[in-house]
Amino acid sequence: MSELAQALQWAESTMQADSALMAVAVGNIWLAFAPIGTVPPFVIMSEQAATDVLTVNAIRLFVSILLQIKMIGPASNYAALVAGADRIDALFKSVRSVGLGTGGILSCYREQSLAYEEIINGAQFSHLGGLYHIELQGV
Repeated sequence: MSELAQALQWAESTMQADSALMAVAVGNIWLAFAPIGTVPPFVIMSEQAATDVLTVNAIRLFVSILLQIKMIGPASNYAALVAGADRIDALFKSVRSVGLGTGGILSCYREQSLAYEEIINGAQFSHLGGLYHIELQGV
């Protein structure tokens, strides 16, 4: 399995197992974008960058992945976005040595916070979350 697929699967299952996050992310967790008609707020995750860490002989040791994970919803429901973003940060801000089916997460931490606004269909929507650095060793 590709390292990115492993990272996304791990992040999604970690978030789905958190009842406090899922209580505020009523629209669920989506990769890249949510389908039209999804009830907000919801979680979006997407890869921002990935770099192979290699030996001098070009043998891959692990992959360094930058994953954007954020809550999206109406600005009028900002408290729910804050609660969800806080749960996301609690889950991924400092993770070490997590075994996966093949390989494992060497480390995960927030590299940068993320907060911005946009207008969707005439309504103000907020994005709140972070960019999370994941070092994942595949097999």
